Amino acid sequence: MVIGIVSDTHDNKEKVEKIFKYFEHAGVELVIHLGDLISPFVLDWIAKNYTKKLILVRGNNDGELLFTLKKVENYGYEYHTDPDIITIEGKKIAIMHKPLYLNELSQSTGVDFILYGHTHKKEVRENNGVLIINPGEACGYLTGEASFALLDTKTKKVKIERA
Repeated sequence: MVIGIVSDTHDNKEKVEKIFKYFEHAGVELVIHLGDLISPFVLDWIAKNYTKKLILVRGNNDGELLFTLKKVENYGYEYHTDPDIITIEGKKIAIMHKPLYLNELSQSTGVDFILYGHTHKKEVRENNGVLIINPGEACGYLTGEASFALLDTKTKKVKIERA
């Protein structure tokens, strides 16, 4: 399965719409947003451009939790606090906003992938056979480059794309 990975959208409507339209047209069946969505109305922008499964992780800058949770429920999305471990097609994936215990998680939990955001810096590396991925910032505010990632869980290939 190819998973779309995005983080740190920070209310950038233009980038959110562009990235999620890409996911929709590319046939991506699952997107994981690794936090700092910021405002609940961003979920409306996502829903207008992407119709498949979305998993969200709470970021340190995310506000309006109750309204966000109501929108998550209305759209049928999943919402997680970090760190958490999910299973997708038999693969264990640690998801989080802040890069918590990356090396420890890769050595002790039996996860296949660790996905995180927060730093706004792209990273793809392997530790102890575990692929660790940060898609960078989708908003493009800090680095000047909006990015997201595609992960093929079967081949363990990662592609970082610019928005």
